[in-house]
This record gives sequence, structure tokens and C-alpha cells, in this order.
Amino acid sequence: MFKNILVPLHLEYVDNHEKLFAGALRVLDKDGKLTLLYVNENRAHGSVYPILDEENEKHYNHHAYLELKNIAKKHSLAEDKVTFNIRDGSAHREILEEARRIKADAIAMMASKPGLGSYFISSTPERVVRHAQCSVFVIRLTDYI
Repeated sequence: MFKNILVPLHLEYVDNHEKLFAGALRVLDKDGKLTLLYVNENRAHGSVYPILDEENEKHYNHHAYLELKNIAKKHSLAEDKVTFNIRDGSAHREILEEARRIKADAIAMMASKPGLGSYFISSTPERVVRHAQCSVFVIRLTDYI
């Protein structure tokens, strides 16, 4: 059982969350904690960066934080067992850095069916698995999108 699990979430793929939390909670110690993480990749993409000002970015991150709280509530995650964090940057790098920062002993994340493109450009879960210093649970969708 794991005591400190990092759960990176994509806010747009809400259908995946139920299965992701079921997997994370299955391996979470009864006294363990989950950290829900959203990575804002807006500034990581050069084409978007010039149109974002600091105020818009702050509003966007605050909205993401509220969304994480709503997701935790929707899935009945105990408030005393969940923390939330927003990071800016490239998803795989920020997930790995957050796992190190909070000293996570596991990461639980979703992955879709690999396609031809992932053979040339690796996916976020693949990069996390390859470089993580802790266990990584990759929860696959049963119905690929």
C-alpha cells in the first residue's frame, strides 16, 4: 500500500476520472493522501504564450484549482486526504517534479491507446514511467477514445 500518491488530471477528460480514482484508492493506504495535480501547459506552447498576460493566467489557474476541488467532491474524496496543486509547464516534467517535491511513493495516471504518433513522439505517461523515481500506475481506458 502507498501513503502518498500523486494523481495528475486532465480537466477535459472527466469520463476517465472515476476509473482513475478507483485505481488510485485501491492502492492507497488507509492513512494515505492523494495529491491532485493539474498542469497548465499554456505557457509551454510558444504559439499561445504571447497572448496570455499574467492576470489571465492567474484566473485560468484559479479556475483549474476550483475544478480540482469539484472533482474531488464529485468522487467523494475525503477532504483531509486530498491536496491540490497547479503547475505551469510541460506535463511530464511538471508531474515528475511534483512527485519529487511531495516525495510521492506512487503516481496514478490515465493513458489512452497508443497510436502511430506515440512511436515518434512519446506520450506523457510513457515519459513519466521512464523517468519517475517512484512506482507509476497507468490506468488504461477500456473503451479507447
